[in-house]
Amino acid sequence: MPRLQNWYQVIFRSYYQSAFFKDQILALGLVFLVVAGLLDVMGFFNGMDDYTYDFFFRLRGTTDPPQQILIAAIDEKSLETLGRWPIDRKYYAPFLEQTKEALGILSDIIFAEPAMGDKPFKEALARFPHMILAAYVNRSGHLVLPASSLGQPPVGHVHIEPGMDGVVRETYYTLILDGKELPSAAFSLYTLLAGDTSVTPDQLKSVDSHGLNGTPLYSILQAQKRRINYYGPPGTFPSISFSDILEKQYPQDYFKNKILVLGLTAAGVDQDHLTCFSQNRNRMPGVELQATILGNILDRSYIRTMGPIGHRTLGALFFLVTLLWISKRSGSRALMTGAALFIGVTGGAFVLLSFFNFWVAPGIFWAGVAGAQVFGHIVHLEIMGQRLVQARQDWQTSFDAIDDAIIIKDKLGQPVLFNKAASYGAMEVLERHGQTENPGPAQLFDPKLDQYFEIQQFSRQGKDGSSAGSVHVVRNITESTRLRQQQTAMQEQLIQSEKMDAIGALAGGIAHDFNNILSAIMGYTQLAQDEIQNNNKAAEHLEKVLKACSRSAELISQILSFSRRSPKERAPLMVGPIVKEVLQLLKATLPPTITLTADPGGNEMVTGDPNQIFQVVLNLCTNAFQAMGNRPGKITVTVKGIEVDRENLVPDLELLPGKYVQISVADTGPGIPEKIRGRVFEPYFTTKEKGSGTGLGLATTHGIVKNHGGSLRFDSSENKGTCFHVYLPQAEQIETSTLADEQGKGQQALGRLLLVDDQEELVETGRELLTGLGYEVEATTCPEQALKDFQNRPEFFDAVITDLHMKKMTGILLAEKLRRVRKDIPIVLCTGYNDAMTEKAANQAGISVVINKPFFVTQLSKAIQKAIRDGHQGQLI
Repeated sequence: MPRLQNWYQVIFRSYYQSAFFKDQILALGLVFLVVAGLLDVMGFFNGMDDYTYDFFFRLRGTTDPPQQILIAAIDEKSLETLGRWPIDRKYYAPFLEQTKEALGILSDIIFAEPAMGDKPFKEALARFPHMILAAYVNRSGHLVLPASSLGQPPVGHVHIEPGMDGVVRETYYTLILDGKELPSAAFSLYTLLAGDTSVTPDQLKSVDSHGLNGTPLYSILQAQKRRINYYGPPGTFPSISFSDILEKQYPQDYFKNKILVLGLTAAGVDQDHLTCFSQNRNRMPGVELQATILGNILDRSYIRTMGPIGHRTLGALFFLVTLLWISKRSGSRALMTGAALFIGVTGGAFVLLSFFNFWVAPGIFWAGVAGAQVFGHIVHLEIMGQRLVQARQDWQTSFDAIDDAIIIKDKLGQPVLFNKAASYGAMEVLERHGQTENPGPAQLFDPKLDQYFEIQQFSRQGKDGSSAGSVHVVRNITESTRLRQQQTAMQEQLIQSEKMDAIGALAGGIAHDFNNILSAIMGYTQLAQDEIQNNNKAAEHLEKVLKACSRSAELISQILSFSRRSPKERAPLMVGPIVKEVLQLLKATLPPTITLTADPGGNEMVTGDPNQIFQVVLNLCTNAFQAMGNRPGKITVTVKGIEVDRENLVPDLELLPGKYVQISVADTGPGIPEKIRGRVFEPYFTTKEKGSGTGLGLATTHGIVKNHGGSLRFDSSENKGTCFHVYLPQAEQIETSTLADEQGKGQQALGRLLLVDDQEELVETGRELLTGLGYEVEATTCPEQALKDFQNRPEFFDAVITDLHMKKMTGILLAEKLRRVRKDIPIVLCTGYNDAMTEKAANQAGISVVINKPFFVTQLSKAIQKAIRDGHQGQLI
C-alpha cells in the first residue's frame, strides 16, 4: 500500500509543523494525573515503593535497638535439654520465677489448648502478672485466645500480615475481630509498663453495632497501622537460651530493668518472616519481629507515613510543576532536568527515612518525572492516531455501506482494501478456501464458522489493461440456506410423523387381541398356581410366567401411550430389581462369548414408570452387545447413588444440584467414532445395515430419561469401549410390595356375578378364578344371551363383568341395555385397548369401573367390590 503510506506521511509532517498550545498540554496533563492516580489506587507503584523501602534500609545499615529488650530464645539447645517442641508447660512457671525482676515479658508463643503443667503456669502468672500472652487469628478468621486453664492473664495479638512479596513491613497496634477490640502484644506490654491495666480475655472491649469507622460488626478491621523500623538483619537483638535461664546461669537481678520477649528461634519449628534486610532471603524469627515492634514503641522510632490523600496531592502538584518546567526545555536539557529531579526525589526519600523516620513513597514522583519527559511525544502520537483513524474511516465509508463483504487483493493475493463486512468472517473464509476458478458465483460451507457463503470473483484491471489483482464479493447466505434445510427437515419429520401415526393405529388394532391372549395365559397360569403347592419348583416358574405377562402387558400399554402421546403414571420404585430382571432376561439371549456382570446397588429408588426404566436398561444393554457383535467382550451394569453439587457438575449434564441414581452400562466394544458421537441420540440415525435397525433405540432411551427429569451422557474411546451413564432424580426410600402381595392369594369375596366375554378361554378362566375367590359366577360368550338372562332375573345379580369388544354387541351397548332394565346394577368393563373416547363413552353408559387387560384375578375382584360398594363412579383401574 505505498500510496496510502505516502499520504499518511504528509499528514504527519503537516501536523508536526503546526503549533501546540500550552492549554492543551495542561488539559492532557490532567488526564495523565487521573490515570496515574487510578494506578496508584490500584497499587501499581506498590512493588516499586516496597523494593525502594527495603533497599533504603539496607543502604542505611544497622542501628542500635533499645538496650533493655532481651530475647529469651527457645533454641536448639533448649529443645535438646527440655525435649522436642512443644515443651512441657511446667517449665514456664520456673521461668517466671527466675525472671520476676524483669519489667515485663512478651510471649510470642501461642497457648491456645489446655495442656499438662497449666496449673503451676497459671499460679505463676497470677503471682507475676507482668507477662503478656499471645492471641492470634486462625485461618478461618476467628480470634484464638489463650487456654482458659491459664486463668485471665493479660493478652495481645501477634497477628502479622506480610505484603504481596512476603516481606513484613507494617503492623497494626489494634485488631477488631468478632466485635472485640484487641491491642497488639507489644502495645499491651507498653500499656502495662506505663502503669495502665492491660486487657485480659474477659475484658476485651466491645465495638458498637456500627463498628469502627463505619465497618460492620463481625468484620475484621486493623487499626493504628505503623510501618516497622527494622534495627537490622536477624540477630540484631541480644538473645539468651531459655534452658540457660531455667538452669539459673543468669541470676535474678540480671533481668532487672529488662524486658524479655519469649519465643522460638529453633530452625524449622516456628514460622519465620522476611524483612527489609532479607536480601539473601534470610528470615527473622517471629520473636525477634515482636521485639522489633516493641522497640519501635519504646523509643518511638516507628516509621511515620504521609496519608494517601496528601501523598497523591503532593504527587499531582509535583507532576504539574515538573511538566511546566520540562516543557520549557528540549533535547539534552530536558533529559538532564529529568535526571536531576529523579536523583533529588530518591535522595530526599532516603534522607527522610534514615534520619527522620518518615517515609514518602517515591514511586508516584518518579512516574511524574517520567510522564513529564515523554508526555509531549505521547500527546503527538495520540492526536495523529486519531486523525489517521478518521482518514481511514473516510475512504472506507463507501465500502462499509455495502452488506456484502468486498475484498481487493493485489497480484500476490494479499488484501489491500476491504470493507467492514469483510471482518465478520469473510476474510477468513476466503483465506481458507482460496480463490474460485470460475468467474461466476460459487457456494461453499465453512465448518469453522458453521456458516454458508457465496463467493464471486472479478478481475482487477490496471491502467494499462493488465491484471492488477482481483476483487472478491463474499455474501453470507447462511440464513436462506438454513431456511431451506429447515423446510426439508420439516418435510422429513412430517413423513416420519405420518409413519408413527400409522404405527399407532396398527398398535391400537392389535392391542385388544394381544391383551386377550395375555389374559388367557395369565388366567390359566393362576389356575395352575392354585393347583400347585407354594414350595414346588413349578410354582416359581409360574410366578416368572406371570411376571413376563405383566411386563408384556405394560410394554403394550407403553406402545399405546407412545402412539397416543399420553403420559404414564409414575411412582417410587427400586432400580436394583429392574436391573436384575433385565440381566436375567439377557442371560438367555446373549452369545456365550459375552460376559455379563452387574452391581445392582442397594435400595436406590427413583420416581418413574418401571417399564420405561426397564426399557432404558434393556436398550443400553442391547446396544452394547450389538456393538461387540461376535467378538468376545464384557458388559458391566452398575447402579449407585450420587450427589451432584455446583463444584462437581459435569459440563454436558443438564442437572440441578441434588441426589441422583446413576445407572452405568459399559462394554468393551470398538467404541463410537468421534465423527458420529454428536448424532447418536438422533431419531432414525443408525450405523447398522439397512433393515438391521430402526435407529430409535438410543433416541427412545434419551427421551425417556429426559421425561423423567434426568440426563444421559456417554464416554467412549475407539477400540476400548463405551460407557453410557443414566442420571435419574433419587426418590425417598419407601416400603415396596411384591408381586405376591399384588396377587393377594387367600382373599375371599361374596356375590353373584354375570360374566360376559366372546373369548371362550377367558370365560372359562374367569369363571374358575372368580369362583375360587368365593363368587357365584354365571358366564357366557354371547352378549345377547347375557342380556336375556339379566332381563329374566335383574335382581339376582350383584354385578356384571363384560368385555368391551365383542362380535355381536359391544360392552358399552350391553351396559346401556342392562341399565335400562336395572339402573343401579354395578358394571365392570374389561378392555384390551383403552383410550380417552372409551372412558368417556363408558362413563356416559353408566359403567362403574373400567379395568385394562390383562389383570390378576385379585385386581378384578377389587374392581368388582369397588363397583358394588361405590355404585356408578366411572373410574379406571
